Amino acid sequence: MAERALAFFEEGLQRPGELSASALRDIADTLDELIRLLASSELDEPKAARALSDLASRFDTLVARAQMFVGNLQRELDRPAVEESAFIALKEELLNYLERFVRELVQSTFRISKSLRILDDAGVEPLLRAASLADLTDVLAPTVALRTRTLEKWQARWIGLRGWFIGISGHPAQAENLRARALAAIPALLERVRRMHDQRTNRADRATDFITLARWFASAPTNDDLHRLWRVAFALTSCRHLRVNTTTLQAWAALDDATRSAWEDCPPYIITIAQWRRGRSAPRGAAPGIIDRTAARAALRARAEAESRDLRAARVALASRTPCSLTDLPELDTPGFDVLLDAIGEAFAQLGPKDTTAEATTADGGLLVRIQLPAPRATLAILHSPEGILCGPDLRLTLQLTDDSPVS
Repeated sequence: MAERALAFFEEGLQRPGELSASALRDIADTLDELIRLLASSELDEPKAARALSDLASRFDTLVARAQMFVGNLQRELDRPAVEESAFIALKEELLNYLERFVRELVQSTFRISKSLRILDDAGVEPLLRAASLADLTDVLAPTVALRTRTLEKWQARWIGLRGWFIGISGHPAQAENLRARALAAIPALLERVRRMHDQRTNRADRATDFITLARWFASAPTNDDLHRLWRVAFALTSCRHLRVNTTTLQAWAALDDATRSAWEDCPPYIITIAQWRRGRSAPRGAAPGIIDRTAARAALRARAEAESRDLRAARVALASRTPCSLTDLPELDTPGFDVLLDAIGEAFAQLGPKDTTAEATTADGGLLVRIQLPAPRATLAILHSPEGILCGPDLRLTLQLTDDSPVS
């Protein structure tokens, strides 16, 4: 028995996996034969037993070889790129094979599912009893328990067959899962081929680079060569943490200035374990007190409020003097000059090549601005302010606060 088990195991390892479309057709034909036998006036038990035995055999073959094929296919997809020539030669045949099987699986699954439902409605117990009795034909004095176990075995086989093609509550049919795996393998194969072409074009493959580096490591003659190769490939060497303190200055002073030493020959700074762990060294002594920034925040808040009031006052003052020309404006203070520049800049951004008027709103939304260009030969406007002198076209300017009534 051990030798037979080993022989069976070896045969299973050497047998190639397959998606057997012929097994699907045989299962469908056998179910049709069982329907005819069950519909006859008197059941032919020997024929029913042979049909069920053939059905179980073909179903087991289909499932086992399909599982083996899916595993082999996944290993084929995971093979390294050095075997790409064999993979590309197999690619076309494999794609056609998968497409044919998926097409056959869809057609046969519908036919098999329909036959299984017909047999369930008609009652398969006579067929299962005939198969269990056929198994016990050559048994000497079969017991009641053996008869019961044999019948339960055939009932379990039938439930497994039905669940594989139809499914049970909460679990999809395994035929659907197999179809999904086969369909998913098609884009996976195409993606593998695309990556191979990209690698040929770009010549950048990290996996191949690491494999080549591993070969260099394996063929290095000495340990020194290994260390040099490691440093060139990864540059993962220890680093020195520089800190200039009294000890460091004394060590530098003791060095001979006539000879310039390499940095790795200079005296190192020995850092503490705490620095290795946290990357810094905490100063000794009591912790510094918490700085009270209440006054600074209050000063900043007061400054911001004062600037806001000045800006608001400048807007009101300018809006009250418009509409007017730029030459009609008096000398402006710094907030008023900033408001005027901002307003004119926003309006000029809306002017088209042939426009003479434009309207816009300032970036903060506080002012509505309307400008009108002067005549081509009009006098230039000159405005004075603490920030400088503004010289430009004598625009007709209208400013309005956004919370006021519209400009007429």
